[in-house]
Amino acid sequence: MIAAAQAHEALAVNVDDYVDVFGALRRAGVEVMGQKLGGLLGLYIDGSQGVPGCLVNTGLEEVSMRHTAAHELGHHRMGHGTSIDHQEQSPGRWGEGWPQHEREAEAFASWFLMPRPAARAALARCGLARPESPLDVYRMARWLGTPYATTVRHLVRLKMIDRSTEAVWLKYSPGTLKAELVGGVPLGAQAHVHVLTPAAHGAPLHVTAGDYLLLAVPGARYDHLPAGLTSTPPDMAGQLSFLGLVPAPEQGRAAWVTQEFAADSTVTATTDSAEVFRVILRRTPGREGADRFWA
Repeated sequence: MIAAAQAHEALAVNVDDYVDVFGALRRAGVEVMGQKLGGLLGLYIDGSQGVPGCLVNTGLEEVSMRHTAAHELGHHRMGHGTSIDHQEQSPGRWGEGWPQHEREAEAFASWFLMPRPAARAALARCGLARPESPLDVYRMARWLGTPYATTVRHLVRLKMIDRSTEAVWLKYSPGTLKAELVGGVPLGAQAHVHVLTPAAHGAPLHVTAGDYLLLAVPGARYDHLPAGLTSTPPDMAGQLSFLGLVPAPEQGRAAWVTQEFAADSTVTATTDSAEVFRVILRRTPGREGADRFWA
């Protein structure tokens, strides 16, 4: 916790919102590369032979890449040597049989991505004071850009839930929670569901292709969607079109992010009382190759 707080200050990180871990790595002087790594999550190379660097597995979804990057930053900030991080060190199996330096880097990653002010801001955007269910944690994690299981575990450290609640909520999978939120609407395996409540008005939201935006503002419907968003469900793996299969209550309240989403945009909705709701969508860049070429 202390090391993460020191890193926030030293690397000029905004702790009141979504934490830009890749920007923090650049400011720390760590070269970042992205490529598919099979069973590896990532690796950190210390600066003993030159410039320090890290590699993240682009076969992971964005939130897992962010957590891996924060883990590698933890190795760097705490003076650990070169380290290779395997899939068995994923957040779902936290700490079991890990060496001390891996435990330290993993705890650092959670505190770095989820400082208390950012966690409170995420809850507020969900219209919540405290998480009351696994669905609340999933929704909260979307604003933080963090994996579900990691978020559940960190809520114990933040004293927002107890250990017994943690044990129960960790039994839920993100896939199950996504399915419950969308009620059968088609989603890609790595897509996320973002539930937009009135409390999210004016907030920035980080999205990637395939993500689903569910408008949960009473009486509101999306206005004209910006380029890169569509109200038509995706045609999964070339199967029959799902056009027309969106449940009737979701018509006008469902939108998908497509591969054509190329620039930050604002999505707006109008309520029955003519009030305007808006969210600023931030595009997640492709992470293949050196970070200086990510676009």
